[in-house]
Amino acid sequence: MTVLRILAGAVLLNLMTGSLYAWSLFIAPAQEALDVGRAAVSSIFAVATVAFAATMFLAPVLVRPGSALKPALATTALAAGGLLLSGMTESLWGVILGYGVLFGFASGIAYSAALQSAVGALESRRGLATGIAVSSYALGAVVFAPLFRIGPERWGVWDTFLIIAAIFAAMGIVSAFLIAPAQIPRPDDQKGGAAVSGPFWRLWLCFFCGCTAGLMALGHAAAIVNAYDLVAPAAALGTGLITAANGAGRLASGFATDYLRPRTVLLLAKVLAAAVLGALAIFGSAPLVYIVLALIGFAYGSMASGYPAATVQYYGPANLGRVYGRLFSAWGVAGLTAPLIAGALFDWTGTYTLALAVAAVAAVLGLVFLWTIPPPPEVREDTT
Repeated sequence: MTVLRILAGAVLLNLMTGSLYAWSLFIAPAQEALDVGRAAVSSIFAVATVAFAATMFLAPVLVRPGSALKPALATTALAAGGLLLSGMTESLWGVILGYGVLFGFASGIAYSAALQSAVGALESRRGLATGIAVSSYALGAVVFAPLFRIGPERWGVWDTFLIIAAIFAAMGIVSAFLIAPAQIPRPDDQKGGAAVSGPFWRLWLCFFCGCTAGLMALGHAAAIVNAYDLVAPAAALGTGLITAANGAGRLASGFATDYLRPRTVLLLAKVLAAAVLGALAIFGSAPLVYIVLALIGFAYGSMASGYPAATVQYYGPANLGRVYGRLFSAWGVAGLTAPLIAGALFDWTGTYTLALAVAAVAAVLGLVFLWTIPPPPEVREDTT
């Protein structure tokens, strides 16, 4: 019962902060309410992305060993407080500080605490625990998308921020109560300190290449569909497919790592990403674009579960927060560069063909880097 309680708390925490990925629904209403350009509004999500990645990197300092209650309460205060600040100030800088900085910080603390809590609670099925934790973060965008879409139309942007702040405050308190029995482990200084001397940098390059491939497609999903002369509802369908497949990939690959080596799961994900992106670049067509977006979403989601599982296998569960926090910086770098590269290539060529080809090459490079990483010592010992 305690395990289910902790998992429920981790899921609620990540559902709440995972709504960050639904920010695109706020772009047009926020631009109108603030009377600023699209670039200014887009900077809000960029700041949130940087804050998220930075907080994951600093997770060993911010998410301390002991009860998960404290990081859960900190997440709640930052998330609800950031939305409250955004709604009350009714200004660009207020939203950048409230949603971009504070909510971005909340997302990083929640992700790290929820992941470590779930893995520690379900020790016999750590892969499944990882899949549940990271898939719930992706699902947050799906759960809150209707509110984010309807709210600004019905109540206006600022009141919607205040309403969501109240909802998240209640969710956060419940999640903190549920996750309180979970213990954030004390890092193993010997293994965690050896991160940079192990396969860390090759894992980092693999993660960066995989995220680059995935985010070039995810960040432009609707526009890629539109590039094949399909109408707006079709673009919405494409975006929904890639989001749903992302969540499914996270859960399925987490489950798979309980039975297969995480390295094997990641290799399969990168082969899938390279194949489907290359196919769309070469044989681009309207029907194919939906299949590719769904499969690249699944592959990207598989990496989101595969790398935490690989971190546990190479460095031990006690170092998940420390080492994966460093590894997650690859996602931050890719998140800032990949969508920009895809946009620049589209502006240069007028199509997404070259951008998709570059994404396929990135997936192949990730496959090459991953192939050079040997199995962890305990696996090699078991097979000799």
